[in-house]
Amino acid sequence: MAVNIKARRKLSDLYKTGVEIRFGPGEDGKPVGRIAEGGEGPFVDSDGKPIPPTEADVAMWVQPPSPLQREMALRDAQAARAKALVRAKRNEESEEHLTVMAFLADMDDETLIDYVLINDADTRRNEATREVLSGKEWEDMTSYSDAIRQFDERIAAGEDLEGDEEYQAVMELDSKFAAQVREREAELADAERDVLKMLGRARVERKALEKRSELVGSQAFMREYDMQMTFYSVRDPENTASLWFESARELADSEDDVLSLIKQALTPFIQDGTEAKNLPGAVSGSASSEPPSEPEISEASTPQEESA
Repeated sequence: MAVNIKARRKLSDLYKTGVEIRFGPGEDGKPVGRIAEGGEGPFVDSDGKPIPPTEADVAMWVQPPSPLQREMALRDAQAARAKALVRAKRNEESEEHLTVMAFLADMDDETLIDYVLINDADTRRNEATREVLSGKEWEDMTSYSDAIRQFDERIAAGEDLEGDEEYQAVMELDSKFAAQVREREAELADAERDVLKMLGRARVERKALEKRSELVGSQAFMREYDMQMTFYSVRDPENTASLWFESARELADSEDDVLSLIKQALTPFIQDGTEAKNLPGAVSGSASSEPPSEPEISEASTPQEESA
């Protein structure tokens, strides 16, 4: 049994990645945080030998969370999202609900309708794309998509296609497709606007509440996921299997400079935090917090085979 424990620790050390950070008094007596030189490994001297922390130093080891810990962070973030959604939609005395309603109350009727339309833009764009693709003119979409992809690869390789007639023909076809999608999308937006005008303020407000609540849920998801992932990344430098903080809430109560240095040290070892948006259960946070005066109509992107 002891042999297996030693072997597991040895295997873990072989794949150990991370960096040591230390906090201590600076020359002016104020706290100073430092990351080990090179952004990886412990503090070492010019000969590569470890430099032990002084009695005044507080040392931490920062490394990426394990797959299991990422799953736990995701689970907690999904729970936070669900709770925020329920409070925003159903608990009229909750901070989330009151904040959403205060946000909507400042809008006049036209702006409120615009807000709902803006939040439905992706749905309309997808519907418009499907309708255009269903036409006979675009039934050979596979060949079209392949041609676009091949030309993109040639351009990326540095090839100049400005005088290529086949390329120009495909680009004209691409522009035609985009124009048809935009036209149909605008028609759908006009029809939806007419329906919303007939519903009345109260019913439109309920629709806007649904849209805004989704954004509140998404924000709660991202905050919790970020906090949990950071919590699992901070370890005891003497035993990196042991977490440094007792809980994620204790981490959240730390000084801003401490949190900032931990995240700075962790950044080189993980992907950008926006990856959480694409995790199962996460919701897009693309809804605008301040609605423009007119609903936006986005450019249609190059069509793909039918997922478009």
